[in-house]
Amino acid sequence: MNEFLTADGSVKPVYRNLMNTMEGLGVEELRRRWGVANSRAALDAFTFMLDPREFRTVPTDWVPRLIPEADWDVISRGVAQRLTAINGFLLDLYCGEQEVVPADVMYSCQHYNPELQDFRPAQDVFVHIYGIDLVHMGEGRYVILEDNLRIPSGITYQMKSMEIGMAALPEMTEGYDILPYDIRATYHEMFASLCDRPDPVCVLLTDSKFGSAFFEHRYLSELLGIPLVEGSDLYVGAEGRVWCRAMDGDFEVDLVYRRVEDLELFVPGLTEAYLNHKVVLVNAMGTGACDDKLVFLWVPEMIERYLGEKAILDQAKSYDLRDPANREYVLQNLDSLVLKTRQGYGGLGVFILPDLDKGYRGRLAQQLIEQPQVFIAQETLDFSRHLVFDELSGEFEERYVDLRVFAVQNGYGEVTVFPGGLTRVSEANSRVTNNSSGGSCKPSWVVR
Repeated sequence: MNEFLTADGSVKPVYRNLMNTMEGLGVEELRRRWGVANSRAALDAFTFMLDPREFRTVPTDWVPRLIPEADWDVISRGVAQRLTAINGFLLDLYCGEQEVVPADVMYSCQHYNPELQDFRPAQDVFVHIYGIDLVHMGEGRYVILEDNLRIPSGITYQMKSMEIGMAALPEMTEGYDILPYDIRATYHEMFASLCDRPDPVCVLLTDSKFGSAFFEHRYLSELLGIPLVEGSDLYVGAEGRVWCRAMDGDFEVDLVYRRVEDLELFVPGLTEAYLNHKVVLVNAMGTGACDDKLVFLWVPEMIERYLGEKAILDQAKSYDLRDPANREYVLQNLDSLVLKTRQGYGGLGVFILPDLDKGYRGRLAQQLIEQPQVFIAQETLDFSRHLVFDELSGEFEERYVDLRVFAVQNGYGEVTVFPGGLTRVSEANSRVTNNSSGGSCKPSWVVR
């Protein structure tokens, strides 16, 4: 299914203005504008690190993806519902008696933190910033592939692709009323609600300029107007409070927006300070329990338990491979399924089996038999494709696209879902869209 074109190859109504604009510009002018946009991306250090030796400018197709407001209304309500339910589950997991996910699943989760038992985070909110991956199946139906809760990344890629695309190709906005959003105000309101003061002292903790998402850390620091710090900049001082070193005098920190996983590796004593309520962490410790791909299977039940509602958004049919019947089904249908490791992220540990050769599938089958608790399986979805412009040929190509949507939950339980999300684009002859796996991105507009 192509979001841009109908089955007979004609342009869908929502894209007619956009296609008319591109045809009016012509191939040579499109090539020139692509070059302008790509140069701007390079000058702005719009980068993602593939490995320790290579930062690359994020490859971007500047033809925007258009999401009708009616579709977006369903997506945003579904995302807010899911985030609220997951937070309720995490509060029960650590501070009550959760009865949704089997205990052996929960306790085998790599990112379950038993030391948090009976610990309540600020305002009882575990998940402040949330990312969710969806695919479009046609007719406005979006299906969830997975949740991202520990350190969800990509919000600035959403913003920057939109910013550069509009600057280089302002004509493309003609005829469209694009839904706006204000990330800065939303983040600041969330920070203040967690600290019970209007102007808390906040810092963004990065894993250094050599981290894969350093562009995002730098961009968010500048956008939010909060210091970007490394682990060596922070220390735990008098009365167990967290301080930041500065040239004009050290200052006390109320909230750490962390973009690192292992707190003690970066700031010794930070975990204890957090557990003693001397500092607020965004996201809170313990959220990773719901990053587990196996725990994902029970989120619809979380929604029913904590909200008394049916899930607004469907999620991909998944299989718990500890069950012998599921395991037998998956082994018999390996050529039509997706296999995922429970703790994988960023495209790592994702095996789209129809796209792999028989020998590789055989090796994965052996691992599945030996360690079924390490994997889940999902039905392979034939999700939507979009058009990308090939600068070399001057032609448009079809590529698979998914959508990572970002939401923020503040200390009052209010959820804001940012319109548009990050559209990620697969390479040719692939369905894997992650930047870390070689994919690209494109601007996403919600249009009224």
